[in-house]
Amino acid sequence: MKYPLLYIILALILNANNTFAEDKKPYPKNDFGLPFDGSNEIIGTYCELRPNHFHGGLDIRTGGVIGRPVLSVGDGYVSRINISTIGYGKAIYITHPNGYTSVYAHLSEFPASIQWFITKNQYLHQQYEIEIFPEADVVKVKRGEVIAYSGNSGASQGPHLHFEIRETKSEAPVNPLLFGIKMEDDIAPSIFDVFLYKRDTLEKLYNGHFPSISLPTSSVQIIKKGKKKKKIFVPIGKHSIAFGTYAFGATMRDYATSMGDNNGVNYVQLYLNDQLIYDCRLEQFMFSQMRMHNNYIDFKRMKQAGTKMHKLFKDNGSTLEFWNESPTNGWFTIDDTIAYNFRIVAKDVYGHSTEKKITLYGSPNGRNVISYIQHSKSASLCYANKDNLIAVNQDFKIGIPKNALYSDYHLGYQKNYGINYTIGNTLVPLDKKIDLHFRLSNEMVKYANKFTVFSADGRSYGTELRNQNWAVASVKEFGTYHIILDTIKPNITPVAINRNGYFSFQVSDGTSGIKDFDFYINGQWVLLEYDIGFIHGRIPNQLISGKHSIELIVRDNRLNEKKFTKIITVP
Repeated sequence: MKYPLLYIILALILNANNTFAEDKKPYPKNDFGLPFDGSNEIIGTYCELRPNHFHGGLDIRTGGVIGRPVLSVGDGYVSRINISTIGYGKAIYITHPNGYTSVYAHLSEFPASIQWFITKNQYLHQQYEIEIFPEADVVKVKRGEVIAYSGNSGASQGPHLHFEIRETKSEAPVNPLLFGIKMEDDIAPSIFDVFLYKRDTLEKLYNGHFPSISLPTSSVQIIKKGKKKKKIFVPIGKHSIAFGTYAFGATMRDYATSMGDNNGVNYVQLYLNDQLIYDCRLEQFMFSQMRMHNNYIDFKRMKQAGTKMHKLFKDNGSTLEFWNESPTNGWFTIDDTIAYNFRIVAKDVYGHSTEKKITLYGSPNGRNVISYIQHSKSASLCYANKDNLIAVNQDFKIGIPKNALYSDYHLGYQKNYGINYTIGNTLVPLDKKIDLHFRLSNEMVKYANKFTVFSADGRSYGTELRNQNWAVASVKEFGTYHIILDTIKPNITPVAINRNGYFSFQVSDGTSGIKDFDFYINGQWVLLEYDIGFIHGRIPNQLISGKHSIELIVRDNRLNEKKFTKIITVP
């Protein structure tokens, strides 16, 4: 049967839109269901740009409530359970026979069929925080079975479910929407501000980033309509640029069901004179590449103005595989006065797309992209591809391991006062931790395990003793740091003592932070839970009549220990 040419063209266009995210790697489309019955509204998307990391899954709204039943999205078995006071909080992992594992985080509790195994191991190891890996035949689950209840545990800013799908073998998180899991999404992304970057290795060396300028895409004009004045936005599509090699950056935002949504964009393409030069697909990454988010975005603008911008080029030092089919990795050269016509295209998984057109003209007198070179009185050239050890003075050293930097960097540093130092520029990102070495006197060595390093913004880092008299702290960012001795015990304030078998305490530590705790009744360890600043729980068995001793021991991260003891009488 023959089809009209127009019909074939339309079919190809529709197929291209529908399979934009599906034509590179096949994912099973029918193996997984939804983690909730009823509404599954996305409030956070895969690879959304978060502080210092890519979002590894989907955040799904629970209507502000705790306790919504969470369903296994497929057949499998419970392969991992992690109970933590930070990060994912209470989380459960289901391994499926198709080579993938689903993850459910920030939970509140588990059904009895799973909770027994958790409690058993917590009592066995006598600790609340625990990570366990059940064998494949211990806890089997079916698709649609309740495996947990939604919550707000760990580093959660409000009740919701964090949901992931990972490759079981590599543990690499993959966009769950690639597996045929259909969420409500009927709005295309938007492209807002556009920036132009110039390839300048000298500024990269001294400033840690390529120079850039904002490239306005519209201007404001006031027009008269009768007696009234009206503000309108007039598109700016053409720019005169000095000769050189450049790339773009842009702020973008995706939506699901409302223009009030603030979701991440997963697919970006750049065309020059209708030829594809940049193709970015945020579909999968390794957890070891999590902080490479700071190389993907414009880290400087994020730190200065909170702007999370997509660089539309592959920057130095990146090992991400988002650009496997980008012919120029986003870079282009302007070396003529002809028109260079660009199209930036942003798409979501379901093929909704938007684009922005920009025309550049080369000119010897065109707009130039320049910044400035930062110089420091004391500085050392640090190499990205090898270990660096910088002796600032006899009492302080900086260790920058191989691949902590994305490119070679002229690191500046200075001693401020006492044992307070400023290292590098906070606008330059790091992919790995760097080591700060503080020399301890013989007297200080006696308390080596009590030292904590603080940053100017109040974050604290524990130290370890190396080479007999060096206290070493590993930090994640350049900045200003000082070291202090922490011998202060945590604080404990009782809130409820045996109210219908319920105990609760407020706890805090103003220096290194709470590390762990133990709770005893009559010398027997009893399980309580810990939320930030709050230890609480209902004991498994009611206390019999008579006197009972209770003891709570709380330790901070420098192992300073505080005890609360009390004799209670049960009538």
